[in-house]
Amino acid sequence: MFQTEGRTAGAAQHCAEPNVCLLDWRSEQRNALLECSALPLPSGKERPLALDFLDVAVGVYLADLAVPRGRNEDFVRDIELDLAVRELDFWEAHQRDLSQLLNRISGDNFDLRFSARAEEGDLPSAPAWPSADSVCLVSGGLDSMAGAALLLRTGRFPRLVMHRSGNPTVAEAQDRVAATLEEHWPDCSRLSPVRLAPSSHRTHALPFPPPDRRETTRRCRSVLFMALGALAARGEGVEEVYLCDNAVLTAAVPVSEARIGSFTTHSTHPVALAKFNDLLEAAGWKVRLVNPFLYQAKGEIIRNCLQPVLSPQEIEQTVSCWAIGRHQRQCGACVPCLLRRFALLSCDLPDEVYGTDVLAAPHDARNTEAYRNLTDLLGWARRLLFTPEVQIPLQYPSLLEMQEGGAQVMDVVRALRRQATEIFEVTQRRFPEAAALMGLG
Repeated sequence: MFQTEGRTAGAAQHCAEPNVCLLDWRSEQRNALLECSALPLPSGKERPLALDFLDVAVGVYLADLAVPRGRNEDFVRDIELDLAVRELDFWEAHQRDLSQLLNRISGDNFDLRFSARAEEGDLPSAPAWPSADSVCLVSGGLDSMAGAALLLRTGRFPRLVMHRSGNPTVAEAQDRVAATLEEHWPDCSRLSPVRLAPSSHRTHALPFPPPDRRETTRRCRSVLFMALGALAARGEGVEEVYLCDNAVLTAAVPVSEARIGSFTTHSTHPVALAKFNDLLEAAGWKVRLVNPFLYQAKGEIIRNCLQPVLSPQEIEQTVSCWAIGRHQRQCGACVPCLLRRFALLSCDLPDEVYGTDVLAAPHDARNTEAYRNLTDLLGWARRLLFTPEVQIPLQYPSLLEMQEGGAQVMDVVRALRRQATEIFEVTQRRFPEAAALMGLG
């Protein structure tokens, strides 16, 4: 069980007698660092519920980190989380809605309990920016930078919100992205970095699992992104929050049968965004999270949003790797790395240096996760290309769920087929050994 101090609480691990972990980011005993003074927060009567949204998202994020997943049938976690809140009636009324949202995003079972939070000191926040007309979340990745560039190119004035996790490699990429955006749009000084990371090395800090015992998938980070974006939008008095991701990762179609269900991330799935938007509507906030790239392949995002204004070197300053920070460079073996590489090469951009060149020499990686990722992705692309369009939703029934979030299923299918075409053409042109695995040799 997790309990939050300030306080918020935690999660149950895979054992008969659950461990209890206190999560604290406010007191002298804090085992996490939260610094959000650059974030414009709502004021007045909305302030207590706004601070609750922040604390709930922080508690969920830290609990997610503190409970490592098991393997195979133990991959799905059962997490008990006690959260101290100011607006107790609101959260008790929406406990089930929040649990369903967390299950949709993480695949885990969250048992949420709420208690009244004692009065405490307020948090400092940034003033609203007078001309802001939207909020855009910037992670340091390709798609989020493209979203920011798209808004700025079209004359919009977004507040750019960023989560700094303490990962130095990601932080460097985020700094490069911020510098690039500011260089091209000099008045783009509306960056709002929010720092949140475990920090239990101080003398009186509560314990927190060390880095080698933390969960690495970090799927609940998207809940934190959603909350930060919504809070900034409400603080600015604007309605639109842009959370940008390509069609493949948004649709969360499993690339193999082994990745069905919780083995596939749903961080920007339309249903997840819709469920979070429902919570915002219940709060009485006119704020909506939207993904402008729902119907875009990754290469299309690069061609349409980044190449017209940025150099290849500026585009390659971003990071897409799931394992970034655990290696000196992007691994080249995870699905996001492979999708990134296919997209960059489909746009005739220079090839990057990766930790593993599984595309050029797949047989050297046999019996590794890198080889399985590649063969799964190539097989997925082949099925999409050689299956009649109208039959794809029958082959991947999870696509039909996207309708609940307002998505047009066949438009998503067409975007996935265009992504598959990128993979097909790049593989055939550049990587003969991988092409043979795809049946193209």
